[in-house]
Amino acid sequence: MVTGPLVQMLARNSKFSETYTAPPPLMEMRKGMIATGAGVVVFSCSDPRLNPYQILGIDGKTVKATMVRNAGGRVFDAIRTLAVLQTIGQPGTIVVMHHTDCGMTHFHDDAIKETLLQIAPGEKVSIEASKFGEIKGSIEESIREDLALIRASPLIKKTTQVVGLKYDIHTGVLSQVEETKSEL
Repeated sequence: MVTGPLVQMLARNSKFSETYTAPPPLMEMRKGMIATGAGVVVFSCSDPRLNPYQILGIDGKTVKATMVRNAGGRVFDAIRTLAVLQTIGQPGTIVVMHHTDCGMTHFHDDAIKETLLQIAPGEKVSIEASKFGEIKGSIEESIREDLALIRASPLIKKTTQVVGLKYDIHTGVLSQVEETKSEL
């Protein structure tokens, strides 16, 4: 039986579904995104204090954006997802958005590995070989690292605009760190 906060979430979904209007079929939406090149993919942190839709003013009706969220908003473990999204909708823009006071600036790979080894000691080789997305330098540096990974990937179209954004969690201010114009 489901317990805890999920019980309330499921109850809210029940109310939500009473007035729900389905989006257009995927293949219909895909045609429009490919024709206009207006699709956007945003990589951001899974931190519950962030709401990328709200931060970027996306209501789901006027701007179509796909959100990919993970610990630190790091790109290195999401290239596969981006490659699939390029196949489906051919987005014209990829945004990497990192934020201040991110957990990955406080919890570095060594601490994460130590905890994981306590949970799964039999996976020592795999855990020790893994990267978990620590941010040791500035947020701007982590954004530039991720932008470089996107640009270097042979799976990412060189015609895609790639933009890095820094979100200040204390002020709500979003600032551009770097942009690469597409090669069109």
